[in-house]
Amino acid sequence: MRILLVAYEFPPSRSPRALRWRYLARELALLGHEVHVLVPDLGAAGIEFPQEPGCVKVHVVFPGPVGWLVQTSRRRHAHSGGAGHGAGTATPGAGIGLNWRGRLVEGIKRIGGQVLFPDIRAEWTPWARRALHDLLRASPPDVVVTSHEPASTLPLGLYAHQRGFAWVADLGDPVDAPYTPPRWRKRSRALEKQVADQADGVIVTTDATRDLLHGRHGIDPERCAVLANGYDDRGHDERAALQVPVDFDVNMLELLYAGRLYGYRDPTPLLRAVALTPGVRLTLVVPDPPTGGEAEIAAAADGRVRVLGSMPHAQVLEMQRRADILVNVGNRGLPAQIPAKLYEYLGFERPILHLDTGADDAAAQWLRGFGRGWLCAAEVQALSALLAGLAQRKREGSLVEGLSLAPVAEYAHSARGRRLAILLEEAAARHGQSSRGEANGAVPGKSR
Repeated sequence: MRILLVAYEFPPSRSPRALRWRYLARELALLGHEVHVLVPDLGAAGIEFPQEPGCVKVHVVFPGPVGWLVQTSRRRHAHSGGAGHGAGTATPGAGIGLNWRGRLVEGIKRIGGQVLFPDIRAEWTPWARRALHDLLRASPPDVVVTSHEPASTLPLGLYAHQRGFAWVADLGDPVDAPYTPPRWRKRSRALEKQVADQADGVIVTTDATRDLLHGRHGIDPERCAVLANGYDDRGHDERAALQVPVDFDVNMLELLYAGRLYGYRDPTPLLRAVALTPGVRLTLVVPDPPTGGEAEIAAAADGRVRVLGSMPHAQVLEMQRRADILVNVGNRGLPAQIPAKLYEYLGFERPILHLDTGADDAAAQWLRGFGRGWLCAAEVQALSALLAGLAQRKREGSLVEGLSLAPVAEYAHSARGRRLAILLEEAAARHGQSSRGEANGAVPGKSR
């Protein structure tokens, strides 16, 4: 098949969506498919992955004025050796700051996000639509795939569908999600319904999201498939072992959290518990470090909370191999979401500690079936008591006794890629059947 992916988030971005499609594109290519990717040109700084296979062709377009400022800043940063840029630092305890240029860009993003739907990333749409038009004409794909988030990719999928091409929408979260700004709720729900009604296939990452879309829009289950995130099962970069900026102490219980600390992920109970528990150290690899009271707690932990900035993905993977325990902070108020990082954790023979936030914590419910570690209420005293016991178990050499730590083959990216190829082929066939039905006078959409 010839597949055209439309994605705002794609390497060099390190967002969960970018990582998902970096690996899925690779797997599709390795299966022999021809993959084209339409992305905004946000600069080349930060690419840490191996070169894509030859049958993945990336088409970059002007990202919009603000995106151009980001692109220019990244290239200036690369040429200057890193000085003066607002990016994160990987120095323990250093925190992450923005220079004046970075603060200016962030301010413009906030202002633009008040006007553009769903946020400032919609500014690339005019250029993306023009490039999409040209690609559809020059290299007609068998299927177009749009990666959400952001939602600005979805109208591009609708455009391709209206031009007569098969279209699959890969949704991370619902378009109308709990964190959607109130001003965009009505518009988000309307776009979500368009996707549910018109896409030849919809892919979600959890059963809960599929059930939610069915309840809201009555989407046909045959057109809505679950394709969870996964982990890389094709080896690792040996060079990363030489580049990890911190050491792990065999005499301490070493915890690692790698990901984002969104507003719905509160690390405070964990930070307090680590500060209270001798012999335990927490390393945070986060582009958005603790602030305010969280930062004060981390600073008061006597060096046992290390805050690193954004790091190359290969280095993050290497650190996850070395840590004693991989930590996940449960989401609050997002009952349909399981963080992509948890699937990545399943590729390592390391135990997982999950901070359970209650009845709407989908990740806690999912993890219970793996026997891979510990679920603990996100409460300081409960966490401190658990950590003290685990530190003792490490000293005794029994930390992982009774746990099931083998990689879960179902979530390997190679398996995810094979499943995706089948879903895309089914969507393309479904589109062909629908088109023939309409040509013969059937009511559009009835065959779906």
